[in-house]
Amino acid sequence: MAKLKGLAWLVTAILVGVVAAYGLPYFARHVPWSIEQRAARLLGGAGAGERVCATRPEAAALFKKIVARIYPIYPDDHTFPVTVEPVEGSTVNAFASLGGHIYVFDGLIKQAETAEELAGVLAHEIEHVRQRHIIQGVIVRLVTVEGLKLALSGGGAINPETASALLNLQFSREQEREADEGGLRRLQDARVDVAGFQHFFERAKNMSSVPAILSDHPDNDDRAQLAQRYRDHPIEPIMDKKDWELVKKICVKADNQPGRRR
Repeated sequence: MAKLKGLAWLVTAILVGVVAAYGLPYFARHVPWSIEQRAARLLGGAGAGERVCATRPEAAALFKKIVARIYPIYPDDHTFPVTVEPVEGSTVNAFASLGGHIYVFDGLIKQAETAEELAGVLAHEIEHVRQRHIIQGVIVRLVTVEGLKLALSGGGAINPETASALLNLQFSREQEREADEGGLRRLQDARVDVAGFQHFFERAKNMSSVPAILSDHPDNDDRAQLAQRYRDHPIEPIMDKKDWELVKKICVKADNQPGRRR
């Protein structure tokens, strides 16, 4: 009898997990933005472990100019406000986290060859926020993996390891493609050359070691084909080469610690 009860609980847990995995992403899209911001504070801050760069004023102003070119541009962009900040670290990466926080490592800024390349990466991360991918991942993980851990351990609070896992989610291939498509559309509507997006990822795959930003992203050939669909539109340069060189020096001092991967 005890074995049957145990089996019943196991089957129930599996069914709940399946329903959660497929139903919660839809539910997550309707979670109020204020709830997501509160969750970010509860989990100890979106950028825990990263240090925002001390910046040169002129370079910081130009960095904001790049962001302003692609956000906000749609009426509903203000519904999910984002902040974009450069952080110390040589890793070639950028990531979006709970509450609309987007962080770009100094290593990625230095690796990018033009403002359009950086804008392409940022547009992708903005779409992760706008399409509610982060809160989707957090809810699914809380209800399935982390929820099961809490139930089995008898604990009632989120420990630091769990919080770290929730802030370090890996997106699915489908979510990455959605962010690519939304980001490319954003670049197109902002009259930014999408070739920057394409060139950055083409160069990244040829680096001696695979950068963190490519670790869980779609195949670059697929990404290049997708970008090609958005190439035929009017474009306006974001800034000249001289200003871009100033942006690349935005961090007064950057350490060599590897950053969190996204």
